[in-house]
This record gives sequence, structure tokens and C-alpha cells, in this order.
Amino acid sequence: MLIVQNTIIERLNDENETVALLRVLWVWEEENYIVVINIDNSREIDLPFFLNYEDLVEEISERKSRISAMETDLRLISPEDSYLEKYKDSRDKRWEIIKDIVSQEPDIYLSESRGRLITEAHLKSGKAKKVIRDYLKKYWFYGKTRNGLLDNYFDCGAPGRERTYQNKPGARSQDGNTFLVTEMDKEIFLSAIRLFHIRRNMDIKTTYEHMCETFYKRGFYRKFGVRVPIVNPEKSPTLRQFRYWYQKDTSFSKRYANRHGKRRASIDVRPLQGNASERATSIGALFEIDSTPADISLVSFDRKTILGRPTLYIVIDVFSLLVVGYHVSLAPPSWIEAMVALENAVTNKVENCARYNMQIEAEDWPCHYLPRKLVCDRGELKGKNAEKFVNLEVDVLNAPSYRGDLKPFVERRFRITNETIRQLLPAGIGPKPLVRGDRDPAKDAALTIEEFNQFLIVFFLTYNKSALNREYLPTKEMYEEGVELTPLKVWNWGSGRKLLHEKSRNLIRYNLMPREQAKVSRFGIEFKELCYTCEIGIKEGWFEEKGVKGSKYIEVTYDPRNCRSIYYKHKDGNLIQCVLTSKYQEYKDLHFDEISMIMRYRKEQIKLQERNEKQHNSELHAFSQALSKSAKIETKKETSDMSFYAKQKDKREHRKVDKERWGAAYAWTNTHEENDMNLDSGRLFHLNQDTKIEDTRTSDFYDDAQTLFSRRISERRVKRDLDE
Repeated sequence: MLIVQNTIIERLNDENETVALLRVLWVWEEENYIVVINIDNSREIDLPFFLNYEDLVEEISERKSRISAMETDLRLISPEDSYLEKYKDSRDKRWEIIKDIVSQEPDIYLSESRGRLITEAHLKSGKAKKVIRDYLKKYWFYGKTRNGLLDNYFDCGAPGRERTYQNKPGARSQDGNTFLVTEMDKEIFLSAIRLFHIRRNMDIKTTYEHMCETFYKRGFYRKFGVRVPIVNPEKSPTLRQFRYWYQKDTSFSKRYANRHGKRRASIDVRPLQGNASERATSIGALFEIDSTPADISLVSFDRKTILGRPTLYIVIDVFSLLVVGYHVSLAPPSWIEAMVALENAVTNKVENCARYNMQIEAEDWPCHYLPRKLVCDRGELKGKNAEKFVNLEVDVLNAPSYRGDLKPFVERRFRITNETIRQLLPAGIGPKPLVRGDRDPAKDAALTIEEFNQFLIVFFLTYNKSALNREYLPTKEMYEEGVELTPLKVWNWGSGRKLLHEKSRNLIRYNLMPREQAKVSRFGIEFKELCYTCEIGIKEGWFEEKGVKGSKYIEVTYDPRNCRSIYYKHKDGNLIQCVLTSKYQEYKDLHFDEISMIMRYRKEQIKLQERNEKQHNSELHAFSQALSKSAKIETKKETSDMSFYAKQKDKREHRKVDKERWGAAYAWTNTHEENDMNLDSGRLFHLNQDTKIEDTRTSDFYDDAQTLFSRRISERRVKRDLDE
């Protein structure tokens, strides 16, 4: 082990704690000694002393001591240029006094010769011996460096410690105010800031005035019918004192937040020392997604109606800054619209562009992969919706509200996109609101949503081939391989290297589409008041008694934009498409919101008609009661002397006669305004007992039965009369 000049040695106790800190000043090889000085306390420096070299080495080997890498005050040994320039003259004067004696080693370390050398320096310079001795101690303490002779003013003034004043510090106030701020006053200052500055949004001067009126009053007087507080100027702080302590005890960012709110403070005055792309280590590591109203007014497909501003979604890869997907919708931001944007980002762009009659090559827009992480705001992708990305191996990171700075790349792309839209397309809407007299840009609206999609495809293709912004920092590997700094080239260079992965379109849609419970019954899969069916369900008997796997309820996924079909994940893992039954084919291609409105209309109308139905039934009941009463009276009048058997006699023949007469009266060929049938009191002519009808019955059995039946009825009437 080698011990040399300026080696620092820690001496340890049994508990491995430092008990002494020694600096090696000189190694006396002939005598096997070293000279050390204790550097524990810079205010009380002891003279150097001798130690046996071998004993010290043994202590270090036995771990009773150890060599340390620490150093004394570097502020003094290696000061800043300004500090050195200010005090180097005094340092050099001190060095001139001791430079001739410090080099005489080991005599300067021996007490009997050190006194003689100090005396010589005293006689030569005229400085006191004690002063020269202090110069030597400082020189040795700071490692035999000339800067050790500098004046140490770094700890002057007790920095970081509050002073206790008996009188008001500072210059005397012109108004003679001698108010001394105490700890209680500081608490009052904080309360006033909280009550008036933060809660009531007052400025500092008004806050100070209200504080004095509230906490430093000596009474009240009445004026204009109200109590006015009397402020005591001699026993209240000044505005300068209040402002000083507020600024001293509160950081600038906290003061800014008190005045403008935490949201503004987090954006306007937070430290900008990080790198927004540090989480994106490669292609596909991090995507950003967000939505904004596009700065353009669109028209309907027939171009007769101005539809207003569409909603624009953009998905961007943070590492390459490539726009990997987008979506335009006339609906407000929602989970469904974000789902479509993500589906566009992670699927084949050739097929997506072909929907809008735009033919591109695969290498023009080669991104169709899933990221590892997805950054969004606390909007469409928060809560349970974010959990759906677990199955796609994507982590969703939700930025706090109003923190667009945490997803700066997509926000910057929105700004540039809207600027381009305003400059190149008609009906571009400016960033500032219209004022009276301005021309409404909606008057120039001409593009449909399909044409706007075509423009965006060309725009994003152009951007992906353009140069990256000047703030982009390429990696060392990109520099070595000479990668062209465009989003497309960086993407192609990094694709397939680390984190990109992909899933099938069906799996992506299944995980992104919303899921809900549906009921299985004889009518089909009942979902949102519609019924669906599928061939597998018919074969497996879902719509019979047993349902699906013995359950009447299943989980289905659906696209709310079209009710034509829904999806069910079968036991074999395949997605089964279920279509509307024939009863509900009228509603195909409608939005589920439209279905909801139709069904709500149905319920409301049925309830309304059921309420009106009561009155209609009341009319029916009243008419039927009157008709029944009249008919009973007329029938009783005509059949008062007839038995029940007599009224049923010759029923077939009478029915035939009435049928013919009723049919003849209301036949289509009857052109008489009034029929000539024999009517009696508004009734059709009926056969009476004198009408001769040919009897076709030949058996005497019917005559005997009639005689027996008549006799029994007569006996019952006689018995009833006797009982009465």
C-alpha cells in the first residue's frame, strides 16, 4: 500500500465510525516516519505531528484506518475566477511571507527548528509570529496549496439560519415606522395570501390592504351606515415588509401558481430540463394520440349544407416523428372515434387509403404495427377503456389534465396541420375568434369529408418525407449509418429492430370495440332492442331452451356506428358475425344512437296512445252498455211468452233466412238507396210462429223429446210459484 503526500486517512473506532481525519504532509523515508495534520476542524487547526509509517500501514491493513477520497473545502482550493481575482493579492502577500520556510522540510515540522524559522520570517516581514503560524496551519490544512491562504468568506453571515433581531433591520424608514416582523406576523402574512391573494384573486397591494384592515385594526367607526376598520399604521407592517417576506418564504413557481393557477404554472414556469422523447428508445416504443377540431368548415355530400368543423385525430411515433395514423369524423371526440384512429394506425395503409379512392404503395406509408406504450390525455382512453389494451400488449399512459406539454409532438403536429389547412384549403378558420365586420370563412366551405380525407392523406405522406425539425437529436448509430433525417427514413431504419409488434385486424377490432351483455332467446340475440342471428347459433341450438353453454346471456362486441351486425367470440376463439333477423332488416346501416331514438319514440308513442286508449274504451263501454240494454228490452218484449227451447227451435232454417236477407241487403250489386226488406223497428224481418216451413225431420223421436221438455218446464214454473 502506498501512502504519499496529501493522502487523507480516516481513523476508525470499534464501531467503524470516523474519529480522526489526517492529511499526509510529508513522507520521511530515511527515518520511516510520515508527517500528518488533523483536518477535522478548520477553525481550530492543530500543528502537524509524526506517525510511524509501518504502524499506519498496519492499521490500514487491520481496517482500523482507511484511505479516504474526500477533500477539504473545494470552494477555497479551487475557487471561481471572480473570487480568486478579488482576493489573490492578499493570498500572494501571505505566500511571500512563508514561502521560504515551508520548503525547509523536515525542519518546519520539528518544534525546535520551527520556532527559529518563524522568527526569521517575523524579522523579515514584520508580521507577528502568531499570524505567521496561522498562515502555516492554513497552508498545511488545505493540502500545501497556495490557495489555502485565501480568506474564507464562504460561510460568513451564517447562511441558511434565521437571525433574531431586537430592532427593525435595514435603513430607517422615512415615515418613522419601527415595526419588527415576528413569527406571528409571518403566520398572518400566509393567512392573508391564502384568503385574499389566492381565493379572491387580489393583487399583492390589495391583499396587503385587506390584511391590515383584518388583522391590524384597533377598532371601528361608522360611515355610510357600515362599520369601517381603523388601521393602526404604527403597529402594522409596511407593504415592503409584507412583499419581502412573501417573496422570501415562497418560491417563484409557487407565487406564479397563486396568481395564475397551478395549471398555468406547470406549463409556463416549470423547469425545462428534461427530454420529451427520452421514453422513446426506438421505433414503436411510444405513440402519442390526441384530437382537435380541424380549422376548416366542411359541407354535406350534396354540398347544400355547411356542416362545420370536423374532429381530427392524429397518432404519431415519438422516436421517428412519423404520423402513423389519423382519423376524421363529424362526431365529437369519443372512445369510438379514438378507436378508429388507433385501428388506422396499426393496420395496412394501402387498404385504408383505397377506401377514399387514393392509391398508394406500401413503402409510401409502411407503418402497421402496435406500440409498446401509448400516451393520451385523460379523455377518451381513461378508465376501463384503457384496460382493453392489455390484450394487445400496449401500456396506456394518461397525461394529467391540461398538460399538453407531456405529449408535445402530437400537439405540434396539430398546430402545423391546422396552419397548412388554413393556407391551402377554402373555409380555413383562423386561430382567433371572429369580430364584428370579419368575413365568416364558412361562406367559402366547399370540401366534403371524403375530399378532406384525400387532402390529409397527401399531406401526411408529404410530411413523412420532409426534413425533421432542428431540435431532433439523432442517435450515434444513425450518424454512423448515415440515416436521412426524415420521419419515413428514420422509421424504415428502425423498423423491426426492437419493439414493433402486430396483431390481426379482427383481434384489434375485437379488443377496441365496446362490449356489452346480450340476451339469447327464441327470437335471437337480443341487443339494444334488436335481434340478431347466426348460422352457428342455429346449428348449436342457441335459440332453443339451453342457450349458449347453458347461459341466456353472452358478451358481444359491436361498432356503434352501424347496427347491421355484432360479434361474439366463440369457444374456439373465432369471432362470429351475427346479423339482424328479418324482422329488423328495416334498421340495417343505422347508427345505434338512431336505433335508440326510434325505440324511445316507440315507447313514448305507445304510452301516449295507451293514455288516449282509456277514453276510446270509455266510448266503447258506454255504447255497448246502451246497445245491450236496448237489445235486452226488445228481446224480452218479443219473447216474453216463449221458452228457451222454443227460441232455439228451427235455428238452422232461421239462420239461413237471415243470412240470405242480410247478404242481399248489403250486396255490392244492390243499388237501392233504401232496401225494400221488411224492417221492424230498425231490425230485419224475422220469421214468426205462423210462418210455414217445410220440416225435413222424419223421425217421431223429435216430437216425443219436445213434449217431454215442455212438460218439465211447466212443472218447474208451477213449483217456483208455490215456493213464492
